[in-house]
Amino acid sequence: DWIVRIGRALDIDPKELLPPEVSGPRPSLPGKPGEPAPVEFGTLDLPVLGRAQGGSGVMTIPVDQQPVDWTYRPPQLRRVPDAFAVFAYDDSMHPMYKHGQTLWVHPHLPAKPGDGVLIIKNSDEALIKELVRRTETEVVVRQYRPTETEFSIPNSDIRVMYRIVGVLDLR
Repeated sequence: DWIVRIGRALDIDPKELLPPEVSGPRPSLPGKPGEPAPVEFGTLDLPVLGRAQGGSGVMTIPVDQQPVDWTYRPPQLRRVPDAFAVFAYDDSMHPMYKHGQTLWVHPHLPAKPGDGVLIIKNSDEALIKELVRRTETEVVVRQYRPTETEFSIPNSDIRVMYRIVGVLDLR
């Protein structure tokens, strides 16, 4: 019954809080009149657009790339049609993100300090970092390995910065 209470508090169907492999009866809440049907959690409909490096190596995510895989859509992206995921590559962001995890990306939520971000540079280089701050001229980010380090990236080098909203770990 705690899943039902959490679902009500978050205004989501409690079955979306259960992993897709859970079997048996699932709790539910009545839908709101006129509300579009949510995409079900557990549906493999979220595109994985590539893999992004946590460290200093170069991994790319070209803008026009087709999905390299499909993954489960989490509850926080159920009504975000252009959401996507990336695979984390290496352990420079451990313990925040680990090699092999699938990171869910919300393309419209602004990132705030402390959030995980996917930064795609003009060169198509994709980086996974933690946002420290953003100024008019640069973005300051943090990585954790091999040593915890903060560094800046000029805004002029960044094509787009997305907020990471969740992790799927199937390792």
